[in-house]
Amino acid sequence: MQFKSVQSNQDLHTWQEAQTLSDTTHLGHVIAVEPSLQESAASEEQRFEHENINFGLIAKWIEDCAEKHTDGCKPGIPSPTETLQVIDCTKREYINLDKPKVVALKEGREYAALSYVWGDVEDDFPQVVKDSIEVVTKLNCQYLWVDRHCILQDDDESKKQRQIERMDEIYSQAVFTIVDAAGEDSTYGLAGVTHPRNPHPVLRYAHVPDAKFTYLGTPPAEKIRSSRWASRGWTFQEGILSHRRLFFTDEQVMFQCNNMSCLESFEIPMSVLHRIDEPSKKRTARLTDTEPLRSDPNDIGGHLMEFSKRNLTHDSDILKAFLGILNYSRKDNKYFHLRGSPISIHKKGVHLINAWYHIEPGVRNVNFPSWSWTGWKGEIKTTSRDNPDYDLRLFESKTTSRESLDDELRSFKPEHSISLDDYKRQCSINPPPKMEPVIELRGLMTNMSFQLIKWDSEPVEPDKGDNKTTMRDGAWAILPKATDITYHSFLYLDNEALAGIRQFQLPVMILQSGRKSPKANIVILVLREKSDRFERVGMVILRRGDDKEAKAKLTMQRDKSGKWEEPAPIPKLQEFTWWGKLKHESILLQ
Repeated sequence: MQFKSVQSNQDLHTWQEAQTLSDTTHLGHVIAVEPSLQESAASEEQRFEHENINFGLIAKWIEDCAEKHTDGCKPGIPSPTETLQVIDCTKREYINLDKPKVVALKEGREYAALSYVWGDVEDDFPQVVKDSIEVVTKLNCQYLWVDRHCILQDDDESKKQRQIERMDEIYSQAVFTIVDAAGEDSTYGLAGVTHPRNPHPVLRYAHVPDAKFTYLGTPPAEKIRSSRWASRGWTFQEGILSHRRLFFTDEQVMFQCNNMSCLESFEIPMSVLHRIDEPSKKRTARLTDTEPLRSDPNDIGGHLMEFSKRNLTHDSDILKAFLGILNYSRKDNKYFHLRGSPISIHKKGVHLINAWYHIEPGVRNVNFPSWSWTGWKGEIKTTSRDNPDYDLRLFESKTTSRESLDDELRSFKPEHSISLDDYKRQCSINPPPKMEPVIELRGLMTNMSFQLIKWDSEPVEPDKGDNKTTMRDGAWAILPKATDITYHSFLYLDNEALAGIRQFQLPVMILQSGRKSPKANIVILVLREKSDRFERVGMVILRRGDDKEAKAKLTMQRDKSGKWEEPAPIPKLQEFTWWGKLKHESILLQ
């Protein structure tokens, strides 16, 4: 069986090709292509009953996953160190109370979890929880974990923090997670339980020699990705960390585990949806067009980029809402983190401190340092980080008082810092040492000039394609190469406060010069000085030809007549006239 997406221009894309489509691309409509059935089979085709949820089918999905899939789908073993509080769904009399009855989960018992949007409505027993209790009961599970009921809100902050730090355990150990992908808040409930579902498009069939085509309508993944649930920060890790997810949309239920996806509107043989030849290997699900999220928790860079698109009610929650994924990565012995920035345990020098930039200027989050993605609000993309040309050092915290901390920051000495490798070794201690929100960077620095460019008013060479649609207005770095040629490269600003300034000059540090690898981009960190320390301002990236974004014209050259041209391959850093002005400096970055 094969699945195709029909775009608005009626072109067909196989599910393999659809993997290359942008997440924001409208997938059009899905058509299933399978071997032709006997002629008499057409009369047996059943219309999807949208009025009632097919709990028997859903239970079969879960059962098949439990029996046939690898450990990547199996719930983790609950930690015996701290008892989990859960709702007992078998006590039906609780449904009429003001709030559900919460009990301690007994050792060895299974539970389901709920992922939903709280909203602004205060309700001790919202409809989404009542509906989820009914779903859990019909799927033969006894217990349900819901954050607002099972993290006791009147507990002291230290207990609540410990629960928040267990999000990776709670969702990865659930036998399945219910996702409310239809409601705007907790009052809506689950579509199909008490809230009626919208009619699904009628399945249409067509038979040709040796093949049968089934029209499945618009992929439910689009509804899920455009839902309120998919826009909120806290729900991101809940979806990623869960091993089995039941998405309740306003048309149907969709199941996604770490090995397959299933639609309530179209029953597909289980053999099509998962590997049986290599059961020990985890694989990407076959229904690529219908995948609502990437389910690999180890894709830490990809998850950071996706999470940065989400919204939070409180900016101070940015690290807490991603902590489950960070903790999962550490337990899997791949990364630990510093102020939210992942650091590779095994690869020397590989980390995401400053290894990212903003798509559009962001907003400063003063709860965190500027060198971490947590210090900003706005969408980010990660950049290359395997060939660093600078040294990064850290400071261990000696105080707990905020006032004394400020005094100590002013007296930071380079000889008091420790290397990143030393910190890695110390992180083998449990708990790891607490570090200051200030880091030391040692590298090549100079001052760089920038100017605001609006390309509609610039003389761009016309025979290079539709340049004006691929070049961005904004601040561009001025990079003199020779007396008659100047390179300009787009500045990815962190702070929107500098977005409209016509000309300015700022200090920069070379993070990656490209000397260690001819394929490596040149990466320049742009800074501004604040007292005796520095803050991030943005990043300039001169992309090599094999970079996937190199086709976007974000580096241009200008001749002495003022005419712009798309540059030849990016020159070596030493070929720029300002190379000789670079000096080795040591700075404190906050």
